[in-house]
Amino acid sequence: MRLDLKNCFQSLFTFLLILTVSLTEIHAKETKLLVTPITDEVGILSADQITNLQSIISGIEQKTSAQVFLYIIQSLEGESIESYSLKVAELSRIGQKGKDNGVLVLLSVGDRKVRIEVGYGLEETLTDVLCNRIIKNIMIPEFKKGDLPSGILLGYSAIESVILGAADSNPNLQSDYPDGIGYAISNENTAKNIAIATGVIVAALIGFFLMTDGKTYKRKLWLEVLYGSVVFFGLLYFLPDAVFYYFCFGIVALNLYLLYGLWEWFSYPLAILSLLFWIPFLQFSFHADWIVLLWVIGIIGAILLIIKLSLDDILKESYKAFAKKLGFSASGLFFHTIALVSLWFSIHSFLNEERFFYILYYQGLILFTIYGFSISVFQKHVKRYGIAFLVWLTIVALVYFYLPTDQDSSMPMDYSNLFNSFHWFFCLVLGYVLAISIQVKSWKTRVIKYGFISLVWTFGFSIESILGYKDTFSYFIFFFSYFTLLLLHFFYTIWEESEGGSYSSYSSGSSSSSSYRSSSSSYSGSSSSSSGGGGSFGGGGSSGSW
Repeated sequence: MRLDLKNCFQSLFTFLLILTVSLTEIHAKETKLLVTPITDEVGILSADQITNLQSIISGIEQKTSAQVFLYIIQSLEGESIESYSLKVAELSRIGQKGKDNGVLVLLSVGDRKVRIEVGYGLEETLTDVLCNRIIKNIMIPEFKKGDLPSGILLGYSAIESVILGAADSNPNLQSDYPDGIGYAISNENTAKNIAIATGVIVAALIGFFLMTDGKTYKRKLWLEVLYGSVVFFGLLYFLPDAVFYYFCFGIVALNLYLLYGLWEWFSYPLAILSLLFWIPFLQFSFHADWIVLLWVIGIIGAILLIIKLSLDDILKESYKAFAKKLGFSASGLFFHTIALVSLWFSIHSFLNEERFFYILYYQGLILFTIYGFSISVFQKHVKRYGIAFLVWLTIVALVYFYLPTDQDSSMPMDYSNLFNSFHWFFCLVLGYVLAISIQVKSWKTRVIKYGFISLVWTFGFSIESILGYKDTFSYFIFFFSYFTLLLLHFFYTIWEESEGGSYSSYSSGSSSSSSYRSSSSSYSGSSSSSSGGGGSFGGGGSSGSW
């Protein structure tokens, strides 16, 4: 008798297939019949939280007749959350018959998965897109914190707002990225992904140079485009967060190139435009407040442009000639210009009907700070500065004591802000006076000098702690002050050298003056609601995991 191997293998395969299907059916998770709107088999909800949820559920059913059920389980036991939630919803007949207006929120704690199953009648209202936003933007962020009840409550509130037609009131429902695309694609492995992407790029560059070293693939444009596209789209698919931050690094490199790589007149407007690009970009990417971005980018941009201006010999000489025509030194014109611009503060305060005392006080602090940091004020006009300062203090005191207004009596004086602003002014100007008064000739003595000034600042900024008005005293102020002094010393050196015209190494040195080079982060709650008796489900909704 001859053994037919082909038939044997077919029979064995059929037997294994039948056995697998049988075991799958045997071990499939039993479908739960829900008889109350809240079924918590894990026990994560407190009595108060169940009451709050029940209030939301009852309100939805009274206003729209829709039924929203919650089922919390420990594990899906290998089941798909999509198929299991659909079976539970259909078995429990959630929703009104003929309206199909049932909703099931299924939470599997052990599998870290959640799904919103929506009946046919609500699919046009509670769409898949909105379900996805409820899960991703509202529920999962709370789940990741370990606060499952808050995620459920917030999710139910969002479902309520959608069903009642008030989805526009919740910003988390208006976009797939409510915090910006930058936060959406970032995760705890972003730094690791950037490192991996860097390694891939280095390996790709080495491979490219090895491949094009011979004559076969040398200077083939199609090969370069194809090779670069494969690497780029591979990184974009597998490591999108790394690509995003590489884009940010590229914009920074472009900013620096426009600032210090080009030394033509048109590089200035281009540099300003490239810096201003960060305001809409960061607002879109991280939803940062635009007014804060305006100040931060403005300050950073101003510092970078001042450094470039101090290194640009042609503009430097033109500026000095212009200042000389007006009867000023270069630094004098600079500080007078800033002082003139600062008058906008007074005009703005006056238009807002601020009290005269505040305008006089704060405008005085601004002007004395500006001239207090002037290069020559303490070397040539220290007596005038001191007399003007005393006169200003006297006028401020007279206005405070002898010029009361109805506004003064209705609005209490903010002494804390007054003291803090004067405190900062006094410490900063005193630090500058010490800096220019103590002359040193070597880096060794400069280290001691800056250490002394940092110590003065540490005690100055901590005077409230020393006097016992505050409990905290931070030694970090000393290290921060020391670093700030080193940074200011760098700017001061550049300014002084630009005043003396000694940075000629930044010009080309040829007759053509336009070319330059630079060196330069189951509880089942009681309820009056019961299964509706006829709601149909077709798989609408959304799922998520955390």
